[in-house]
Amino acid sequence: MNIVNVVCSNIIEKDNKFLFVKESKDIAKGRYSLPAGRLEFGESLIECAIREAKEETGMGVEPIKLIGIYQRPSSSENSNTTVFCFLSEIKSGQIQITDKHPEVNFLSFDEISQLEREHKLRSRYIFPAIKDYLNKQGIDISFLKIIK
Repeated sequence: MNIVNVVCSNIIEKDNKFLFVKESKDIAKGRYSLPAGRLEFGESLIECAIREAKEETGMGVEPIKLIGIYQRPSSSENSNTTVFCFLSEIKSGQIQITDKHPEVNFLSFDEISQLEREHKLRSRYIFPAIKDYLNKQGIDISFLKIIK
């Protein structure tokens, strides 16, 4: 089945480390991802980023910057996926694990680099997005206009 997806993703940094979740569903089992997920009907990009972070990590976040937009027209999951990757700040909560995400940890850039070399990152946009953030790329969130 060919699907077009819009995904919202969060880069959440604390003490020079980045929040990652380990996937347990079959299609991505054992791989690591930023807190992210598909946009739902009627939901804004910002609302999606907040919801996904809460569902996957237990943390309440606030997106503050759009780091980049990453598109993969054809993926191994038979989808055309566009990811809006936000820099988000932790506002509340604490890390919680779930059956879908049995590990939620802050990882160093070196650890993320190792996962990239071992092909253990869920999506190809993740490593470039982290590097874009470290290179201070991105635009102010006010650039995004939500029209209701």
